[in-house]
Amino acid sequence: MKVAALIATAALLTGASARAECDLGEVVGWTLIAEKTVEGYVEDGKKEDSYEGCDYDRVLIFTDDTAVRCAEYHYSYAYRPEAYIFSDGTLLKACIDDDMIDLRRLR
Repeated sequence: MKVAALIATAALLTGASARAECDLGEVVGWTLIAEKTVEGYVEDGKKEDSYEGCDYDRVLIFTDDTAVRCAEYHYSYAYRPEAYIFSDGTLLKACIDDDMIDLRRLR
C-alpha cells in the first residue's frame, strides 16, 4: 500500500503539498507525527544546503530548525523534499523523496 493517499490527506490538513510516495507496510501501527521540509544536512561538522539522502550519523535539518539523525545509508537527491515522519513510540522512520528511511532522535 502506498502512502500517497495518507500524504494527500495530511497535505489537505496541513496545507502542504503532497509529493512523496512510500510503502506504508513498513509503518503499520506507527503514528504520523510530523510533516517537514528538509533544508539540508550536517556531516563531519560541515553543513550542506541540499538533500543527498542518508548516511549513518548524518544529521538532517528541517526548515523549522529541528533535526534528526540518519540510522542507515540511502542515496537520493532532491531539492527541499518533504519528509513525513512516523514513530512507533521509540523508533522513527521518514518518507522522503519516495523512500522510507530509518532515523534516530538527536540526543
